[in-house]
Amino acid sequence: MITFPKSTILAFFVKHKTAANIIMFLMLLAGILSINKLNRQFFPNFDVETITVSLEWPGATAEEVDNNIIQLLEPDLRPISGVKKVISKSVEGLGYSIIEFDFGTDMQKAMSDVENALSRMDFPEDTKKPRVSRAEFYDTVTRIVLSGELSLSQLRSEAKIFKENLLNAGVDKVDLIGLPDEEILIQIPQSQISKFKLSLNEISKLILTQSKDIPGGSFADGSLRIRTLGDKRLVKHFENLELKSFNNGGNIILKDIADVKESFEDSSILQFINGKPAVEVSVRRSKTSDALTIAKIVEQELFKFKKEKSNILDISSYNTASNLIKERISLLVKNGVSGLVIVLIVLFIFLAWKTAIWVALGIPIAFLATFGVMYFSGQSINMISLFGLIMALGIVVDDAIVVGEHSNYLRQARNLNSNDAPIVAATRMSAPVICAMLTTVGAFLPLFLIKGIIGQIIIAIPMVICAVLIASLIECFLVLPAHLAHFDKGNYSPGKFRIWFDKKFKSFQEGTFKNIINICYSYRYLTMVSVFGLFFISIGMMKSGRVQFSFFPTPESDLIIANFDMLPGSKKFQTYEMIDSLEIGLEKTKLFFRDNPELVSFSMANFGKSASFETDQNINKKGNYLKGSMVVELITADKRNVRTNEFIEVWKKNIKKISGLDKLIIRAPRGGPPGRDVDVRLKGSNLNILKKASTELLELVNTIPGVSSVNDNFEVGIQERVVILNNRGKAIGFSVSEIGSQIRAAVNGKIVTTFPRGDEEVLVRLKLDQDDVSSGNLENFRLVSPKNNIVMLSEIALIKNKAPFSSISRQDGFREVTISGDLNNSIINTTQARNFLLQNGLIELAEKYKLDYRFAGRDLEQKETFADMFIGSIIGLTIIYIVLTWVFKSWLRPFTIMIMIPLSFIGAVFGHYFLNLTMSILSMFALLALAGIVVNNSIILVSTIERRLDEILEGKKINSDIFKQAVISGVTNRLRPVLLTSLTTIGGLSALMFEKSLQAQFLIPMAATIVFGLGITAILVLIVIPSMMGIGKDISLLIKDNK
Repeated sequence: MITFPKSTILAFFVKHKTAANIIMFLMLLAGILSINKLNRQFFPNFDVETITVSLEWPGATAEEVDNNIIQLLEPDLRPISGVKKVISKSVEGLGYSIIEFDFGTDMQKAMSDVENALSRMDFPEDTKKPRVSRAEFYDTVTRIVLSGELSLSQLRSEAKIFKENLLNAGVDKVDLIGLPDEEILIQIPQSQISKFKLSLNEISKLILTQSKDIPGGSFADGSLRIRTLGDKRLVKHFENLELKSFNNGGNIILKDIADVKESFEDSSILQFINGKPAVEVSVRRSKTSDALTIAKIVEQELFKFKKEKSNILDISSYNTASNLIKERISLLVKNGVSGLVIVLIVLFIFLAWKTAIWVALGIPIAFLATFGVMYFSGQSINMISLFGLIMALGIVVDDAIVVGEHSNYLRQARNLNSNDAPIVAATRMSAPVICAMLTTVGAFLPLFLIKGIIGQIIIAIPMVICAVLIASLIECFLVLPAHLAHFDKGNYSPGKFRIWFDKKFKSFQEGTFKNIINICYSYRYLTMVSVFGLFFISIGMMKSGRVQFSFFPTPESDLIIANFDMLPGSKKFQTYEMIDSLEIGLEKTKLFFRDNPELVSFSMANFGKSASFETDQNINKKGNYLKGSMVVELITADKRNVRTNEFIEVWKKNIKKISGLDKLIIRAPRGGPPGRDVDVRLKGSNLNILKKASTELLELVNTIPGVSSVNDNFEVGIQERVVILNNRGKAIGFSVSEIGSQIRAAVNGKIVTTFPRGDEEVLVRLKLDQDDVSSGNLENFRLVSPKNNIVMLSEIALIKNKAPFSSISRQDGFREVTISGDLNNSIINTTQARNFLLQNGLIELAEKYKLDYRFAGRDLEQKETFADMFIGSIIGLTIIYIVLTWVFKSWLRPFTIMIMIPLSFIGAVFGHYFLNLTMSILSMFALLALAGIVVNNSIILVSTIERRLDEILEGKKINSDIFKQAVISGVTNRLRPVLLTSLTTIGGLSALMFEKSLQAQFLIPMAATIVFGLGITAILVLIVIPSMMGIGKDISLLIKDNK
């Protein structure tokens, strides 16, 4: 007689059903209290472990900034502890370094280290104080644009009122973009400089002396303080400044020799909507805020503001994340509900209705408990975590199915009573189920080890799955047995459908299926050869390109950006003409798609900058009049039948290229990891050689099939006049720095002082009169010599023309030029593009110019991600092997189970092939999940076979026939639970796999990997495991016979 094992702990919870119900109610309560507190957002939060150092040097060229600031910064920044890399950029008047630290670095200490390093450096005299800022996570909620027939000053005032309203209402961060910096401009004609023999630098010192409050100390034992009043903040204050007084009572007042007025910084960035000036209000949320809650606050404040200001302002918005979040969350929830319905149908088909009810009840219990774990671990509801929950729909009931189905078997086949059957079932299945959970965690381990932004985003999936597994484990061992024991009593009287289905299933199980297993076991070597044949075919399909690979496909973008550069020497009016040409082309494109009148929801032009949504865009706020751009937003992809790429092609054809245009790039920015599909860097020291090489490489990259929007970051700036001091100048007493200082003050202006106005800093700038500068006749500039004589610049210096570079990039101490582009992933992927360049001249080009090259962007991200996954996979497989060795007390048995892991690749590849999908990094992540699920089925199957072998032996000596009988009996017995656990997981994801929405397309490869992979491996596990066990037995018998 067989003695059934019973766990004391499990027996306690069955006998005391109140204890089981308390656990259930606590799990439900944790979820109910947490679900409304979880933040809703597009992607999970991630930490940006960077510190930015920026220095302004007004009037300096990019090359001067690079030589005198960046080359001073980098050598002291790179050795700081924890620094991963230092990326620097020099532009006209500004240099900045972005210091990226290793993941997990103490950023407070890093900030202190950077500030200490800066304190030891000596920068050029005219540079402003370095600004050091630590990158913080702020996620865009929306961008609101205010425009109208108002002056920039009026727009500034209205925008600041709206900003204050938003901040007071609870919005985390609001930035105003497109507002020129205010300044008080003092312009002096050259004739006045000659008359009074005062240089601009000297006049600047005089103004500064007269415009500051200076404390005079205290006297009378500190009871009185003295202050000399000089602080000036208005135009009229500066106009009446006394610069010089004479003994005869006469004096020089500033307004007598200069024009003083309120103005805006000349290098400002300007924005326009339909030709009207515009200001952008960027609304962002912090890591702890809910995107939809912030969006609702903005909506309410916007409604009130529109009500008050609609008569003077046009108010529009774009890049509103809340719309996408709502759409995609509702899309995934809809697919989740559909998957849940399919899972329930499968449960009720295969299980007795009472058992099915209690197994199905585990889904809401485990999910609500998971929400509690997610809340306390700081997770959120987002696209990735929701996919993890959908993936878990089928997995969550696997444990309950195994226990519930085995309890049914014990009652019907072994005649155990309703109290004992659940206890014995849970006790018997505890080791394999816990083992299955540990191996699933091991399978997901590589996702925990991926570093960088991708790792921080994708970690939401294993976090959710692990939380679900723990909740499911608690429910299936401590709650489910009590429910099965107390609420499933009495004689079971199946209905007509149950009798019919069980009869048909048993007939198939004991007949056709058993015969198939018998044949496969008898011809086990042929079976394994055939299975591995399929495996190598699937590898061949990937290698041959029948199934394409794309690192990180993203949903179709609704945003389009058009950036252009004018040739050096072009005038401002030409940049404005090109902006007009973009707008006219856009209107023609709208007319072309007249069947979609609401196709374009927003458009805005920018003067002085390239449009981008990169993180370093907010560092450089200086404009360049050779640049212009336009941002266009289309309605959501699912609401239009015009694709973004199609719109771009028509718009390109409708744009008239203005004289002086250098380059025009129109592209749709992509989500996902930072960087572009093609990103090649050339590294060297000589800028002219780098420029020549980049021009050739640009032509090479343009030959890649399927490439578009190719450009480089090496731009020629505004024409430069180089001044070389001659012998006469030296004899008079001029130095190079003195000449440079006077010219810079004349052309760009001398910053006299600054003062706060509200939350902004206002500059007081002194410069030559515009009429004296606009002619560009530098030779006739009048300088004041050290002996107070007036001389023409042409008399003391040689003047040459030069075309400088408007920006210079560096990484880790080396100058770099970047050539980047986008790929059509249906034609070519990042790896293939990389190989194309290596095979078609990149290596020779680098050797020709004696330069180094490297790949960055998504190619680098892909390389780093795969490297992390490889290490994680080795560790994960090791953990799985150790767990299996512990459970089965064998060094060889785990290999029988683990052989199913690579075989799961077969279904994944064939699934992508039949659905015409592109495999991606998300498919690779799904393969890891699939490995865990497949191993779980194998563990339960091997455990059943070994238990059946023990039952058959009962003291008999094992032989081939007895072993075969145990294997076939065990496999036949486990058909229903293997099918059931597989079908529930397949059912949970099948709705998403056939989703037609464009917004869900990038998740479909993940779903297809698991659905097809599990579908194939569910069949393979039933024939491969017995075949492998048979082969193992053959080997052990052969070894014994040879001894």
